[in-house]
Amino acid sequence: MKALILLTIIMFLLVMPALSQPTYNVGDPVADFTLFNSDNEEVSLSDYSDQIICLVFWTST
Repeated sequence: MKALILLTIIMFLLVMPALSQPTYNVGDPVADFTLFNSDNEEVSLSDYSDQIICLVFWTST
């Protein structure tokens, strides 16, 4: 019984942050951010205002 209660608490703690995340819809404005491109130059989202942008994030190890 204690294991079931502990599992329920853990599941609740894992799910709660996902429920509080903001929701974005197509066309909603987003916060500006700056990253480095493959040439090590800073690129900001605001550099592409009034253009359609498709962001793809990936990682490799």
